[in-house]
Amino acid sequence: MRRLVYILALMLLFSSCHSSKNTVSVANTKDIDIVSLYDSITSHYGNFSTISMKFSVESKDLKFLPVQIKGTIRIKRDSAIWISVAPTLNLEMFRCLITRDSVKFYSKLQKTYYAGRLDSLTRQTGAEFDYKSIEAIFLDEIFFCQHEPVSDTLALIRTFEQNKYTFQTTSKKAFKKNSMLTLLQKWQVSNDNYRINNVTIFATDDAMNDAKFKIDYEDYEDFNSISFPTKWYMKSKMPNKKFDVGVTYSKITFNENLSFPFNLSSSYQKMELKN
Repeated sequence: MRRLVYILALMLLFSSCHSSKNTVSVANTKDIDIVSLYDSITSHYGNFSTISMKFSVESKDLKFLPVQIKGTIRIKRDSAIWISVAPTLNLEMFRCLITRDSVKFYSKLQKTYYAGRLDSLTRQTGAEFDYKSIEAIFLDEIFFCQHEPVSDTLALIRTFEQNKYTFQTTSKKAFKKNSMLTLLQKWQVSNDNYRINNVTIFATDDAMNDAKFKIDYEDYEDFNSISFPTKWYMKSKMPNKKFDVGVTYSKITFNENLSFPFNLSSSYQKMELKN
C-alpha cells in the first residue's frame, strides 16, 4: 500500500504545476505564432465531458510491482478522477478518488484507507498539488509550472523541425530556506494532430541538484474526431531516485454516464501519511 502511495505521490509531485487556458502573448514567428499554436493545441483536446478506459502499467525500475498492473480509469472533466487497480482475476486491490480539493484511497488487501485534502500530500513530496494538472497528464493536455514564481519567462521559445513544434518556458520559485528552484518546461507538439507528443520538466536548485521528468505520448487513435494516445511513458530522474513506467490504454469510451463509487467498510483502518 505504501509503495502504491509513492507512485501516486510521485505523479502528483511533477503535476504540481497548473493546467491553464490563458493566452500567452509573444511575438509572431515565421510559420505560426505561439498564441495560434496554443489555441490549436487546446482546440484539439476533443469535445467530451467524461472518459473511461482500461489501463495496464509496466515498469522495470519499480521492483515491488507485479509484472503488470491493470485497472480502470474514469474521469469527469474538471471534477473527478477515479482509479481502480485489479491486477489479476478482476480482484480489486486498490481504489483512488481525486477531486478538485481532496484525495482518498483504500487497499482491500491491507484493509486501510486514507482521506484528506489534495494538498495534504505535500508532506510526501514537498510540492503544491493541482487537480487540473493531474487530469492533464492522463488526457495528454497542456499544463504550466507556475508555483507562484519569483520570476517567469512567459515569452515562450518556439521552434519547428521534423514536423513538430517545440516550445518552452522557464521560471524561478522560492524553494526551501534561502534557496531558489529553476524550472524549465518544454513541450513537443505534432503538426499533424496538434497533440502533445512529449513534455519535459527540468528542475535545478541552488545546490545544483538536478531533477528531470518526461512523459512521451504514443500510438494515437481516432475516436469520433478525437485523436487520443493509447500509450504513454513516464520517466523521472532525481538525486538517488529513478522512476520509469509505461501505461497502455484500451477500451476507451467518451461521454458515457459514469459512476465514481467509493464505499468504505467500517472495518478499514485509517492510515496516516508520515513526513
